[in-house]
Amino acid sequence: MKRGLLFHILVVLMSGLIVNFPLQAIAQQSTTFTDARTAAEYDAEDDVNTAVWLAAGGILGVAGNLPLGAIAIGGAYVYQPVPPADRLLGKSAEYITIYTDTYKAKTRNLRLSAAAKGALGGAAVFCLLGVVKIRPWADYTFW
Repeated sequence: MKRGLLFHILVVLMSGLIVNFPLQAIAQQSTTFTDARTAAEYDAEDDVNTAVWLAAGGILGVAGNLPLGAIAIGGAYVYQPVPPADRLLGKSAEYITIYTDTYKAKTRNLRLSAAAKGALGGAAVFCLLGVVKIRPWADYTFW
């Protein structure tokens, strides 16, 4: 059976389309994933008040050394704010899932690092007060 030039051109065209369409879908998914992650990370950095978590860890660290400062660290770990709904209006389900997961992870990371820094700094101040023999919490010290 003899096949003409038109048949061969159509076979090459169809082969190109079969290979190209999945690649375009993957590329579109990749940009959605990247856009959602980037937007969530920027919004999380804007929304998290690290000074509050730093102060909470520091105050609790000074008040009762590192074990009490761990309460601030635990609170930063447990508390998970949800992103504002107006940022997600009109977005696809994939975008919302990626954005929400990234937003929660980034806010948790920022809060944990600030609370840990505050607790360690507060514990250092607590120990320094003990070394200098200033013990406003003399009843609660473990030395």
